[in-house]
Amino acid sequence: MNKFILSFLFSITGFICCAQLNYSSRLEIGYLPYLSQTIKVEPGPTWKGYELDNKQNGLQISAINGINIKERLFVGVGVSYLNYEGINGYSFFGDIKFLTSKKRLSPLLNFRAGDSKLNNQYENGSKSGTVEFAAGINYKMTSRFNIYAKAGFMFAHGATFSPIRIGVGI
Repeated sequence: MNKFILSFLFSITGFICCAQLNYSSRLEIGYLPYLSQTIKVEPGPTWKGYELDNKQNGLQISAINGINIKERLFVGVGVSYLNYEGINGYSFFGDIKFLTSKKRLSPLLNFRAGDSKLNNQYENGSKSGTVEFAAGINYKMTSRFNIYAKAGFMFAHGATFSPIRIGVGI
């Protein structure tokens, strides 16, 4: 049994070393311009309006932690504070970022999906799934520190947004 455990531990260690996994964290700020309402509602007696009833733009501050694989693929989880012109909330999400090269300046592709909650006009607030697709540019300042900017499309709370984000990663 001990040989099996040692063999298992060595194989995991070998996989991690060969896969070049590194812990990474990022801080990000984003502006979320409102684009359009994607869900149209036939009002009923308890309806209090759309979740974002005045087509509010948003601000988002995010902290994301995860792993880098071979310096090009980042997989992580994050948490965000949301503010849509006075309607506050939070979001939890999974995040995948892919750099198209290992060069100092590289294009990036990003996918994010999760869940968010807004403290809006409804009694317990509103929850929604979120999905985002983005592209941008990543600049490696040093071997461990990088800055990036990206823009894309986000679907949340029955609306679409065009997020513009800047961030730093280590």
